[in-house]
Amino acid sequence: MKILFLTPWYPHRYDAMEGLFVRKHAQAVARCSDTQVYVLFICPRPQVRQIEFVEEEVEGVKELVIYSPEIRGVVHELSVIRKAWKAWRSRFGIMPDIVHLNVITKNGWLARWLKTRYGIPYVITEHWTGYLPENGDYKGCFRRLSGKWIINGASAVMPVSGMLRDAMMACGLKHRNYVVVDNVVDDFFYNRPALDTRPERRTRFLHVSCFLNRAKNTVGIIEAVSILSSRRSDFEVVMLGTGQDIDMTISAAKKYGLIDKALVSFIGEQPPVEVKSWMDRSDIFLLFSNFETAGVVVQEALVCGLPVLSTPVGIVPDFVDERKGVVIPTGDVHALADAMSHMIDSYDTFDRDYIRTSSERFGYDVVGNTIVDIYREALQIKPK
Repeated sequence: MKILFLTPWYPHRYDAMEGLFVRKHAQAVARCSDTQVYVLFICPRPQVRQIEFVEEEVEGVKELVIYSPEIRGVVHELSVIRKAWKAWRSRFGIMPDIVHLNVITKNGWLARWLKTRYGIPYVITEHWTGYLPENGDYKGCFRRLSGKWIINGASAVMPVSGMLRDAMMACGLKHRNYVVVDNVVDDFFYNRPALDTRPERRTRFLHVSCFLNRAKNTVGIIEAVSILSSRRSDFEVVMLGTGQDIDMTISAAKKYGLIDKALVSFIGEQPPVEVKSWMDRSDIFLLFSNFETAGVVVQEALVCGLPVLSTPVGIVPDFVDERKGVVIPTGDVHALADAMSHMIDSYDTFDRDYIRTSSERFGYDVVGNTIVDIYREALQIKPK
């Protein structure tokens, strides 16, 4: 089975983290038997002066990344997509059996054309936050008409959370075959936890994000910690990551004196292996987002056996119950401070082994086989 992934986000030379969740889906499919996985990714960047084609194979996935100057207008974009398709055909000399479209963008026009011209079915995985009412970026007559046209031709639509599915349907993107398919958690997160060697045993909350305050509400976390610090100091909040609002968040922590009191620390962006190590050495995972499509860091925390304190965003309503954590109202810093205090006193009542073993569905094999079963249904292939 030859599968072509089309995606507007994918790791590249200018950002190794962009679209990493798409690559993991591709790699999960590539691990299944009788699959050949290809990726076609157009990467427009202002520093690129002329089109460059870069082909490589990563973990069994054959990737063609096309670096392009910035795209200006619909006609130019369609021209680049056409060149990309011709380049892919020229290099690999095959036709895909099925197209796996990631995110409903103009790449979907190519998927729809391949179905019309050659009868190649396509499925869609959706990750975009724009459909969520808290974001509100899904607007404009052209985008809506294009989105409906693309989704109507798909054999299946696979949002990465039930919340995202509901938001898409509320935006008018109806489909007969919605199937929620989880993001993938790396294998090493399933390894036995590292030894916790903290010299002093204060309750550690761990937060990992891209520090986009509009979405992640990192300043809200700081405000809640300030409230809690007036009651107790037997805890710490470790914040991993970086992003456009990191300085704003650090400034808020300094304003309340939380860094000097060693109640908040900023570690910066860390590779996934180090994120795993921090999760093993923490007591509670903390997320105070205003909106998420899924929340891969929540999945990683659950796989590590961490109880989760979060707002009801992304996968949280689907996977975090009273045995796995505490869910609080979005944006309520006083509720967050109260819940943090409660979890400091009760975090050791959570069964980390139970949390860990009940999260095995996020592994490569489970997710990959789920996606391949959806391909087989689209291709009307009986499962083996």
